[in-house]
Amino acid sequence: MRDRLGVLAAAFRNPTLVRLEFAYLTFSFGEWATWVAVIVFAYGRGGAPEAGVVAAISIAPVILLAPVVSGFGDRHPRARVLFAMYALQAILMAATALALLAVAPAVLVYALATACASTVAMTRPIHSSLLPEVVASPDELTAANVVTGLVESLGSLLGPLGAGLIIAVGGPEAVFVVSAVGNLLGCLAVAGSARRARPFEVREGGPVDGPSVRSHVRDLLAGLAAIRSDRRLASVVAIAAWATFLIGCLDILYAVLAIDVLDLGESWVGYLGAAAGVGATIGSAAAVSMVGRERLALALGLSCALYGLPVAVIAVVSGAGAAAVLLLIAGIGSGLTYVAANTLIQRLAGDDVMSRVFGILESVMMTATAAGTLAAPILIALVGDRLTIALVGVSLPLAFVVLGRAIRAGDRLDPERVAELRLLRGVGMLGPLSAPVLERLAASLVRVPVPAGATVIRAGDVGDRFFVVATGEVSVAVEGEPVRGLGPGEGFGEIALVRDVPRTATVTATTDATLLALDREPFLAALTGQPRSRSIAADLAAQRLADDRSRG
Repeated sequence: MRDRLGVLAAAFRNPTLVRLEFAYLTFSFGEWATWVAVIVFAYGRGGAPEAGVVAAISIAPVILLAPVVSGFGDRHPRARVLFAMYALQAILMAATALALLAVAPAVLVYALATACASTVAMTRPIHSSLLPEVVASPDELTAANVVTGLVESLGSLLGPLGAGLIIAVGGPEAVFVVSAVGNLLGCLAVAGSARRARPFEVREGGPVDGPSVRSHVRDLLAGLAAIRSDRRLASVVAIAAWATFLIGCLDILYAVLAIDVLDLGESWVGYLGAAAGVGATIGSAAAVSMVGRERLALALGLSCALYGLPVAVIAVVSGAGAAAVLLLIAGIGSGLTYVAANTLIQRLAGDDVMSRVFGILESVMMTATAAGTLAAPILIALVGDRLTIALVGVSLPLAFVVLGRAIRAGDRLDPERVAELRLLRGVGMLGPLSAPVLERLAASLVRVPVPAGATVIRAGDVGDRFFVVATGEVSVAVEGEPVRGLGPGEGFGEIALVRDVPRTATVTATTDATLLALDREPFLAALTGQPRSRSIAADLAAQRLADDRSRG
């Protein structure tokens, strides 16, 4: 646990990550707060039916646009796309506030709220796909997801809670004013990253294409193909969507519980949501236990049960206190589910399509949210409040049992193969590769024991392999002069392969060592389909050559 906390602490010491997460907190607060404000506004006009319909309609555009818009994150610098999204959100939220203050027609308010919800939902895929670019190792990526989960959970706590307090003082319009200011601060926080970001020199099909219908359709199809080609990835997407179905149902059930069942008033719609937000914060913090774990199927299954079953239990208890406690426990499960699902998707989806995969995930999740907001009133009308709650709650763990088979099967890897995958994922140029590609590379690895003092490669030889140090240490020398030492998890030999030149240095084992050797063909084939991996490999080769010349 101490090592995991150390990795988490390292994530908080990453200034770029801290700024991204601060911006994400302002975004998350605005997402939840404005959502509550819209539901309260609609509920006040037409009760649960209008609230459900408005909630579903307001996210409908996301279902169509998220997969397409998120493609910009694979075609352009993600930090710049994120900056633009935060700026657009601030503008639209301010416009919605003005419409509410001017007592504009409800159709205009709903149209602006729909635009807000659309841009807010499109931000998450870009943020999630940007995280692997700002961390240094697989464990730090999991830690970054823990931080994002904490931030998301804080947003789900502070957003509804803040909405309840702000609505009590200034009404729904004040919520949009505060949220607009928050997104403006988030925009400023990522401005530096956006300014420094540079596009990849090579993208699939050549240079970055200009925007066109054909290019956006190709983006969408590439994301769908990535999901369809990997059963594990498809399973995680489906389970994440089902978990979001619960959120849609609960968005309506909060209002039903607070206003109709418990007779607590409108502000308690936010307070009940905040109880789940407290639990989600605890759950996201507890997700630090996932740092360093290659196998996450069991963690995802347990988190789904912890999320759904307490919701089902609400059906057989009474009182606001019991409901709040159960929602808190369910929130813990939701926080764990978020981190486990995001980490699995980042591992399974290659960097070249990651934004599009997250965009499709966002579309599927929004569809599930809409289904939840529509299903809750229908189920309530058919079977009543309590049976609806029970059915909704038990559906998630049952969904994991049915849909999670591929994920559980993927966890049945040989322990030695798991260790090799962790080593490969920790190599900078290999980290962006998808899990299926890394698993193919791991299957091609040859373990090479090297005694202390033995020469591994010699300057001038033909380059035929890339090496990763599994145990022990090696020394790199140029013209007889040592220039660097390498330990477990570090790779060497890429210069001759990437540049197609003879070996530029001699590498000798300084201790007894075990190396993982990867032949030239599978190494280059893996990098061919991954622009960021090629870019990292080329930059590393150039940097090492420059360092070797300066020291040699």
